[in-house]
Amino acid sequence: SLAQLHRQVGQLEEGMAVLQRDIEHVSRGMTLPASLCPRPSVSVETQPALDLQHYRDSHSGPLQYIFWRQMLRSICPAPAPLTFDPESAHPNLVLSRDLTAVTERDRAQRVPASPRRFRQCVNVLGSQAFDRGQHYWEVWVGSKTKWDLGVAAEAVDRAAKVRLCPENGYWTLRLRNRTEYWASASPWVRLAPRQPPRKVGVFLDCQEGTVAFFDAGDMSHLFTFHQVSAERYCPFFSTCFSDGRDNGEPMRLCHLAL
Repeated sequence: SLAQLHRQVGQLEEGMAVLQRDIEHVSRGMTLPASLCPRPSVSVETQPALDLQHYRDSHSGPLQYIFWRQMLRSICPAPAPLTFDPESAHPNLVLSRDLTAVTERDRAQRVPASPRRFRQCVNVLGSQAFDRGQHYWEVWVGSKTKWDLGVAAEAVDRAAKVRLCPENGYWTLRLRNRTEYWASASPWVRLAPRQPPRKVGVFLDCQEGTVAFFDAGDMSHLFTFHQVSAERYCPFFSTCFSDGRDNGEPMRLCHLAL
């Protein structure tokens, strides 16, 4: 579960701190006391048992970064480096060049026709679909005044304007009127987060059939959908209309950075 994952990360961080202290202790002890310095003696060619300079050089790099890189391999699921799928994006949505940010514009762009494209609502999907395993990603919503995000069944009707609800293949959270947070369950559930989340984490467990949401700032739980079922799942996003500049801030996909 995600709670177990966070416990594991905490244990890894504690282990890294202990290892860092041990390495600093070893490094301080590399300077030999005067009483142990070599004395003049008969020259004998031998292979040194320990090359202290080589040992010092091999452990003088960016230790924290090295250990984080090693520990990152044991985090599962690690935050997914998602991108937006341009073929699914409504014509009013403008994607950044690296496909990690999306903004709504009041004029539709000329885009290629595609059965994958949303035509009625300013929605876009992630470029990767999932049918097994556990997956976690984070979305920056910043100070936007309204948005929808979560998970959609890959087979949702993209040509029609439909209500976001589990019966129609959507498991999402939404913000309206700056302060109203809702889970699009049946019926909708009003949420009361500790503070307005600026970054939202989404955790999809295909085997358990759950979609959970977290305030990625402090990892406080927001809501969990159960009995989620679809052949394939896609990350789902809606910027909602920009309303001039009121809701013009981009929605961004967050990638893990060390």
